[in-house]
Amino acid sequence: MIDMLINVYLSHFFDWLIETSLMASILVGFILCIKVLFRNKLTPRWQYMLWIVLMIRLLLPWSPDSSYSIYSLFSYSSSVSEVIQKNTPLPENTVNNEIKKTVELESNSETVTKNSEQKVSTSEEQQTTLSLYKISLYVWLAGVILLAVITFITNRRLYAYIKKQPDITDEQVTTVFNRCKQSMKMKKAVSLRLAGKIASPTVFSFFRPKVLLSKKHMKVLNEQQLQYVFYHELAHIKRNDVAVNWIMYSLLLLNWFNPILWYAYFCMREDQELACDAYALTFIDKEEQIAYGHTIITLLEHYSYQAPSLASLSRNKRTLKRRIVMIKKFQKKSYRLSLIGVIAIAAIAGGFLLNARITEGDERQKEKVVENKQSKAAFEKAIETVYGTPENASREWGMSIKSYKRDTDLLYLAEKNFTKKEFEQYVQLFKEASEIQKQAMVKKNVPENYDGDTKEINLERLNKNDQEKLASIQKKLNPFNDKLQKSLTYTMEEAKEHVPYQIKEPTYIPEGYELKREWADSYFGRDVELVIKSEYTKGKYGFTIYQSRMYMDGNVNGGKDPLHYMMPGGENLESYSLDGKEMVYNKYSQGESKLKGLKMFVPAQGKNSDYQIVIVNDIFTRDTKIYEEIIDDDLTKKEMEKILLSMSK
Repeated sequence: MIDMLINVYLSHFFDWLIETSLMASILVGFILCIKVLFRNKLTPRWQYMLWIVLMIRLLLPWSPDSSYSIYSLFSYSSSVSEVIQKNTPLPENTVNNEIKKTVELESNSETVTKNSEQKVSTSEEQQTTLSLYKISLYVWLAGVILLAVITFITNRRLYAYIKKQPDITDEQVTTVFNRCKQSMKMKKAVSLRLAGKIASPTVFSFFRPKVLLSKKHMKVLNEQQLQYVFYHELAHIKRNDVAVNWIMYSLLLLNWFNPILWYAYFCMREDQELACDAYALTFIDKEEQIAYGHTIITLLEHYSYQAPSLASLSRNKRTLKRRIVMIKKFQKKSYRLSLIGVIAIAAIAGGFLLNARITEGDERQKEKVVENKQSKAAFEKAIETVYGTPENASREWGMSIKSYKRDTDLLYLAEKNFTKKEFEQYVQLFKEASEIQKQAMVKKNVPENYDGDTKEINLERLNKNDQEKLASIQKKLNPFNDKLQKSLTYTMEEAKEHVPYQIKEPTYIPEGYELKREWADSYFGRDVELVIKSEYTKGKYGFTIYQSRMYMDGNVNGGKDPLHYMMPGGENLESYSLDGKEMVYNKYSQGESKLKGLKMFVPAQGKNSDYQIVIVNDIFTRDTKIYEEIIDDDLTKKEMEKILLSMSK
């Protein structure tokens, strides 16, 4: 459940957040340009409203696509996580080629089960390492939690401190305060409380707002100056600035990694103060505006809190200059609707609250990224459901790293080829079979530091009911296994897209032979590793040609080399050169079999990488389901050489 939460829901939210943060950064730059270009045309109220558009952009979980969006000017990037994942080294995907534990693939799966185990390198342990994307996600989450805790503690202490302060009962002060509330038609219940150590007049809380005033200001400010202060603080309440500050600060917690948004927040707070001044001045006579400005200067000599729960006077020198200039030039009509302001807000909202229209190619790319993330999450959930970690698999099933990779590769292949519903059914059956087989596990007598499986299955340990249940599950799994087997088979056209060499056909074929069929099989695992197969027959008999990547040592490559797989053991190996080509000839050394094979190494040329071609005097196609050895003893070594050499030209 936790894995699902992190890999699916949290991951999707993180992707959306990164994308939204980037778009918001572009919007911030545009807002700053608008403010510079129209600084003498836009009133403080409308300059502040520009930042509300930014908040909406950060809050929008979805918005329609439009060619009018400003983001259409930028190349589309579906998510930063895609870039991160592309640049992150992936775990080693070399695969094991044997499925012999848990669910055994039956008759239709012979090709898969025939493959021998491949030795797994130590680099496969990289699968347990976190990707750069996950590291980024965890760092972001840690930052959010840390800042949230600090914010909570700070504001909790501030709340506790203010709660201890008494209400102001001075009749002169409360009379001025009530008169200001009536003048501004305040509907909310607003109390007046002593500020304690908080030096600047401040508004605290949103649901039960309080105006805080220090004892010092009660003594030094006259009735007129108190009125100016109350108008300013009540303007914060009327405009819901505390709520806006909390929303913006919460968005900052999520986007803490973006310095552009932090700068935007402080710019917004500055414009908020100017907008409050403008609103407060609408309740003051024109001849009193200079006195209002002097009062602001007096108060700004003291420090003020900048917590999101407070809406207070700002002491920034640049802001102070802007405020004094605005107060000096203020006209009451300027706070009303402004045509330029409406146009600016409408233009920015239309251009930045809509997403760029995605082209068909970009849409496919985005869908592919989403599918890959969902696919990865489903695969990881399946591993957690069936086995858990490699350590758990070793403890419960005695599985080696090699076997663990084999079975997880099986789940990987299933997820890639099944529908979502099929995969869920398959995983459930897979788990049920594994749980029953776990009851039949017995410890193996193995030497110290043994790197293989330490337990094996003894079905005789199961009672009749469990044996029947296991057989029933394996029967249900057969259709899934058939589908897995088919997924490993490719047509020749499909194979050409997956091999780094040119697939050749022999220009020389001994008389009487004809091509019966050709296809490509992939070794079982996460990567497509093809062997191109061509069968030539003459009556009942025939030979098979295999084209694949180069395997220098059959033992090291775990039986992937067709020559080694068909004829294990190197007692009769003969290596030699013929017409500039390296050859390896082998004859089967056990029993009376006349099986023989020849391998030719083809060096890299141009864009084509090196590869090998193997010919064996046997065919896969049988007229009967019962296996019988059909060896073409008439095919001589000399003719095999001529066939291979004809493919090297």
